[in-house]
Amino acid sequence: MSRLAAEGEVVRVRKGLYWKGPKTRAGMPLPRPLEVALEIAGLGSGPSGVSAVQSLGLTTQVPAIEQVAVAGRVPAPIVGVRFASRSIERRIAGLHPVEVALLEVLRAGPGVVEAPWIDVADVAGRLAKGGAIRPELLAQQLAREYHVAARDRFDELGLDQAVSA
Repeated sequence: MSRLAAEGEVVRVRKGLYWKGPKTRAGMPLPRPLEVALEIAGLGSGPSGVSAVQSLGLTTQVPAIEQVAVAGRVPAPIVGVRFASRSIERRIAGLHPVEVALLEVLRAGPGVVEAPWIDVADVAGRLAKGGAIRPELLAQQLAREYHVAARDRFDELGLDQAVSA
């Protein structure tokens, strides 16, 4: 891999992690910090804060520093990313980044969403119908969540049909 990196075929992101992007006239573009952070953080991790809201399409803001919720211990820092530790149960449950993003938006509440809160319910409903999120798994995770308001906000989403089905 080091030879390929020296030849410009791949880019070394950090020890043991390489990126191969499309070749352009200007060279190979670097990966987005969020992509790198999610790869490093592993299963059960996903965007948090404004990064989560943006990934769900609920804001036009672009975070200056990507925020990532990590299931378990926080990895070594990387430029442009702020990690936050969350329950290891997210990794055990095998949550996908979009599911983690929804959980993080529920934790943060309406203050971080530019759109009306009802739009969060619409997005969650579309994601559930498309199979991108598993409402029953999210309900199980939120049952263990210490953040009471996140549980209440999940109930407001109206995903009860998907959970009970």
